[in-house]
Amino acid sequence: MLSILRKLRLKLLSKRKFSKYLLYAVGEIILVVVGILIALQINTWNEGYTTKEKELKYLLLIKQEMLSNLQSINMEREILDDYFKGLEQILEAYAHPDPNITNKELSGMLAPILSNDMDINFKSGTLNEIIANGNLKDITNDSIRNILASIDGNLERLRAQETRVNDYIAKGNSILEKKGSIKQLVSDFGVSAEYGIPKNTKEVSNLFLLKDQEFENIMVLAVLTGVSLDEEHYFIFEKEIKTLINLIDKELRQ
Repeated sequence: MLSILRKLRLKLLSKRKFSKYLLYAVGEIILVVVGILIALQINTWNEGYTTKEKELKYLLLIKQEMLSNLQSINMEREILDDYFKGLEQILEAYAHPDPNITNKELSGMLAPILSNDMDINFKSGTLNEIIANGNLKDITNDSIRNILASIDGNLERLRAQETRVNDYIAKGNSILEKKGSIKQLVSDFGVSAEYGIPKNTKEVSNLFLLKDQEFENIMVLAVLTGVSLDEEHYFIFEKEIKTLINLIDKELRQ
């Protein structure tokens, strides 16, 4: 098209038909401008397509991570369930002392309390990458973007509560280390051979714990912090992650 216009321009110039030449010159300029605008629009479309593809890739990776995180939360809540059962039993033993309770029965109560700690295995590699690279703005869904922006703060608060629970677990173990027999507890757990620890030739009782006011206080505080972790942190965080996954699914289906 441009070559035809050039030939026509030369022909018009040779005949000194300036008015017609001017008309065709303007037409040529318009054609060039239109071509540039079309090229820019195509480039904009291409950039938009690339950005959308990147967004969908991020959303898919985030969904995979969050599904894994849901499993981690469920695992921690299952550990908490056993933790609460042990606490309930031992606090019941304080409230209604049983003179016939055995050392092994006490160890069974203490096992889920003192042998675990709360530490969610939360995966956030993709989210950290998005934030570090300044790509959070590429997530076009406001609700998804807001949840992603709040996850780090929520996780920090959750881990702080896990630390509080773990502190009381550590305090309970500390009293047993100072006043009781860890060896007897391991023996009652039935794992002495597994760790190469010889059993006591004579049973060492840890039943004094059921009369120790400091230990009871720790168990009560362990319940309070554990309930807060379960109901105010794990449960709410789990709900938020499920909402995020549902929103992502809707975006991926569009």
